[in-house]
Amino acid sequence: MKKQITTALMAFAAALAFTQVYPRTPRKYDFELSDMAKRLTTVIGFKKNMHADGWVWKEGRSSALTEKGKSADFYEITKLSDTFIDEGKIFFDEPMPIPIPTTAWVEGVAGDGIGEWVIVPIKPRNDDVEERLANRKIRYPLIVHLSVFNGYQKSVDLYQKNNRVKEAKISIYAAAMSFGQDEAFLLWNPEVVHEETITLNDDIVVNPICFNTTEADFTFELPEKYRNEMCELYLRLEIRSVYKGTKYSDTCICNMSATVEEELPR
Repeated sequence: MKKQITTALMAFAAALAFTQVYPRTPRKYDFELSDMAKRLTTVIGFKKNMHADGWVWKEGRSSALTEKGKSADFYEITKLSDTFIDEGKIFFDEPMPIPIPTTAWVEGVAGDGIGEWVIVPIKPRNDDVEERLANRKIRYPLIVHLSVFNGYQKSVDLYQKNNRVKEAKISIYAAAMSFGQDEAFLLWNPEVVHEETITLNDDIVVNPICFNTTEADFTFELPEKYRNEMCELYLRLEIRSVYKGTKYSDTCICNMSATVEEELPR
């Protein structure tokens, strides 16, 4: 058994080494890619693009605010979480203190941004669940943990002046994939495996670290066909309603990240 696990991990590491090279040519699929598939094709596998300096996953959001006098990506999706820069950093798993956010993702449409959305990759919470997802060993329900720093939390003043998310539709997607020599590719279009509407809180707790957080857990069974393939999970948050800002109609989220673990029997 140990030998089999070691062999699987070596193959996994080899695939990782290959995926550090950008694909030479786009893969031609024998099925029509859905909108979600097109948005994920640049980041499936080992998220190699997310480590590139200055790279922004614009397919991972519906819109982003641009503002005169600010850099083009000042309010981009990149601002949501350190997982877009360094997958080893998941802020709510790190010991306190957490740095105060200086910017945020801000939707970029007229009005309150109802219907706008962002996607974040769901990172395995530990090495065991990462190995089980990669080696087709998921057999128990999954628990996805979502953490959101709502609003523009650079200051209490900016928090109150801008919109915050009130109700959000959460959609969890599974993406089955395989590996070629120099790329990861989808086996079929990603599918929603869990969907739920949640309410984010708007309570301000003023301290040197943060003054608004919301955490939510989602438990669901992974469909059998995904248990038999290597797969990744992604979480999409769609704005359904907002807490109105006192001055601006821009809806903001400072940080958002998600992790997954398996609900093993006790």
